[in-house]
Amino acid sequence: PFLAFTRSAFVARKPNYAQPNWLGVGLAFGTSAALWAFLIKQHNEDVMEYERRQKERHHKCTGCS
Repeated sequence: PFLAFTRSAFVARKPNYAQPNWLGVGLAFGTSAALWAFLIKQHNEDVMEYERRQKERHHKCTGCS
C-alpha cells in the first residue's frame, strides 16, 4: 500500500525529438566555441613568446652587452 504513494526523483520519459532542447544545444555549442577560441588565442601567444625568445637567444650584438 505504501508503494502506490511514493514517487521517484528520476522520471524516465521518451525524448521528444520534435522539440529539441535549444537552450542545452546553445550552451553546448557556445561552450565548445569559447574553449576553442581560448585555446587558439593561447597557442598564438605561446608561439609569439617562443619566437621572441628564439630571436633574443640568437641576437649577437656587441653594443648591447
